[in-house]
Amino acid sequence: MEHSLRIKNAKKVFDDYVVFNNVNYTFESGKMYALVGPSGGGKTTLLNSIGRLNNLSAGTITLDDKNINTINILDYYRKIIGYLFQNYALVDEDNVMQNLNIVKKYKLSELQKYLEKYGLTDRYLKRKVYTLSGGETQRVALTRLSLQNPSIILADEPTGALDNINRQLVLTSLQEMANAGKIVIVATHDDVVKDYVDEQVNILDFK
Repeated sequence: MEHSLRIKNAKKVFDDYVVFNNVNYTFESGKMYALVGPSGGGKTTLLNSIGRLNNLSAGTITLDDKNINTINILDYYRKIIGYLFQNYALVDEDNVMQNLNIVKKYKLSELQKYLEKYGLTDRYLKRKVYTLSGGETQRVALTRLSLQNPSIILADEPTGALDNINRQLVLTSLQEMANAGKIVIVATHDDVVKDYVDEQVNILDFK
């Protein structure tokens, strides 16, 4: 199913500081977008507005012409929005399987498929997350994201702490998700990301 995520006249203000203003942009299914601009420029804030982790000061965000704030919040996080973070957002003290079990109702065949896809054998399942390297941890996060199978993927500096091999794996995987019909939005300062995306959106255009 194709989706359209539309940001209209969006503004975000913290105290007296205008983070962004008059954002008007439409993100479409089947495309990967790079949200670029300086550190502290508002990229993450805009991502989090789409993800309903903060509220806009003005303007609206709609999904298929429906205001995202009217969508049931559990449905929004379970079915629509998926995150990929630089800090992985996994529970360090839990093992890999416990972290993957956060994603409910997946089939074991699907789990095996994605473990193999991301170079994670069964022996990883009982390992605590804190024992994994950064690249291994991000591959676990990719496995969880793939099992969740959301319509919109928000990736916040997902390559920032990775070596070249794992960076390429992450970007290729996100590109594949976009090609499969997802909306993929990557907030990044990594110039390599720009080679993988369909469109760039500069946050400085909305100051």
